Amino acid sequence: MSSNDINLYGYTPTRSVCIIFVILYSVSTLLHGFQAARSRAWFLLPTVVIAGIAEVVGWGARTKSSYDPFQRTPFIIQTSILVLAPTPFVAALFVGFGRITGRLGAQYSRLSPTLYSRIFLTADIVSLMVQGGGGGIAAGGSNDPDKARLGSNIIIGGLVVQIISMSVFCVFMVEYVWRRINDRPFHKLAYGEAAERQPMDRHMKMLLAGITISTVLVYIRSIYRIIEFADGFNGTIAHTQVLFNVFDGMLVTLAMYTLNFMHPGQLLLATQQVQSYALDSRSALAPPY
Repeated sequence: MSSNDINLYGYTPTRSVCIIFVILYSVSTLLHGFQAARSRAWFLLPTVVIAGIAEVVGWGARTKSSYDPFQRTPFIIQTSILVLAPTPFVAALFVGFGRITGRLGAQYSRLSPTLYSRIFLTADIVSLMVQGGGGGIAAGGSNDPDKARLGSNIIIGGLVVQIISMSVFCVFMVEYVWRRINDRPFHKLAYGEAAERQPMDRHMKMLLAGITISTVLVYIRSIYRIIEFADGFNGTIAHTQVLFNVFDGMLVTLAMYTLNFMHPGQLLLATQQVQSYALDSRSALAPPY
C-alpha cells in the first residue's frame, strides 16, 4: 500500500464544519485587525491577527482534505499549522496583562509590566520553536512510526513549556488581582511615583475577564493537544474528529471572539480617556493658586 492510499486522519473531515471554522476565524481575524488599527494597539497585529490567519490556513487545509483525505499535503499543512496557531494569541494575553498592571498599579505585581512581556514572550517563543520543529518532523514522518513518535514527543515538549508558562502567568494574575483588591502592594513605589490608585473601572474589569476567559480556553486546548499527541497519530483521540472540533477548533474560536468583545486595545483606550477626563475635571475644580 502506497502512502497515497492511507487516510492519515482516520476519518474524512466534515466539510461543513471546516467551512464554518474558516468563516468564523476569517471574520474574527478581520475584526481584530480593524480593532487593533482603530485603537492603535499594534501589538495585536503580530499576535492575535497572525494566530487568526494561521487558523484560517489550517482549517482551509482541512477543508481541502474533506474532498480527498488521502492527500498528504493538506494533512501536513493542518498538522503543522494548527498546533502552532494559538501560540501568538497567548503572547497577546501576556502583553495585555502587562499593560493592565502598568495602568492599575505595578506595585501590586511581582513583575514589572516590561518583565511580563520579556519573560513570558520568551517562553512563548521557545514553545513556538519547539512545537514547530516537532510538527515538521511528525508531519514528514507520517509513514514512519519512529519518526512520527519523535515528532509527537517534541510537540508535547513545546506544549508543556506553554502550559508551564501559562500556569505561572495565571498564578501571577490571580495574585495581582487579590493584592489590588485588598490594597496589599508587593513592593513600595519608587521615590517620586504617584501613590494614587487608579480606579478599576468597568473597562478594566472587562479586560481582566476577557484575558482570564481566553487563558482558560487556550489552557484547556493545550491539555487536549498534549493528550492527543501522547496517544499518538494513530491513537483513538487523534482519529476522533469531534474531539478535535470541540477542544481545538471551538475553544480557540471562543478565545478569539472573547477578545473581540473584550478587546484589549479598545478597553485600554476607553480607560485612558475616562482617567484623562477625571484629571481634567479635578484640575478645573482646583483653586487658582
